[in-house]
Amino acid sequence: MEEQEIQEKMDKVKKDTKDIVDLNLAEELLNSNTLEFDFGDIDYRVTKPNFKQKQETNIKRIEKYHELLKDDKNLLEENLIKLYKIRDIDIEEMNNSIDVFNSKRQDLLLNLGKRIKEKKPKEELDKFRDEIKTINEKIQEVSMKKAILLDSSIESQLNVYVYTYLAYLITEKSIEGKDLDKGEKESKKWEKAWKSYDDFVNQDETLVNRTVWYTTIIAKNTLLSF
Repeated sequence: MEEQEIQEKMDKVKKDTKDIVDLNLAEELLNSNTLEFDFGDIDYRVTKPNFKQKQETNIKRIEKYHELLKDDKNLLEENLIKLYKIRDIDIEEMNNSIDVFNSKRQDLLLNLGKRIKEKKPKEELDKFRDEIKTINEKIQEVSMKKAILLDSSIESQLNVYVYTYLAYLITEKSIEGKDLDKGEKESKKWEKAWKSYDDFVNQDETLVNRTVWYTTIIAKNTLLSF
């Protein structure tokens, strides 16, 4: 993959993410088991998966893994990393860079916290905040490049499929629509958003991307917890 092609993909990911992410929902995403959003004239909600949904998703994960593994054209991440190394693209070095940045960020966060407790001037605190922001951007840049390079790996394909399938399972839509007053919204009735997985993935791309993104946040670290 050429550097220009990688950059074009990175720019697209940034644009798509900006279009999908509602920053006003950030706190709600981190503190809620259910997230509502609207698209078109329909209200949707995603909820943390229950045991049955996680079990079904895990079965699908195994099936998909075997399917991908049977195709010789698909490569495991470790094999793809070796192939890139031959072409002078060092994924392991990217991992090392991310580790170094994370370590620097942790030190900065600790120092910032210490100075906040000491009630240091805002100007001094802002210097640390700016450094942390810069490091976060560097981590994001390297992580995104790494993800794009490895997006053809079996692990990456599997991860995308798992969260897409889970999004189909845990998303519901409001039967009444979205134009309700406050009292009506509190008693909304919900039903499964899509009748089948194929029905879901054939929806508008923006709706699919948004639903999957919310699912990755709501269901983070829960799929293997049963």
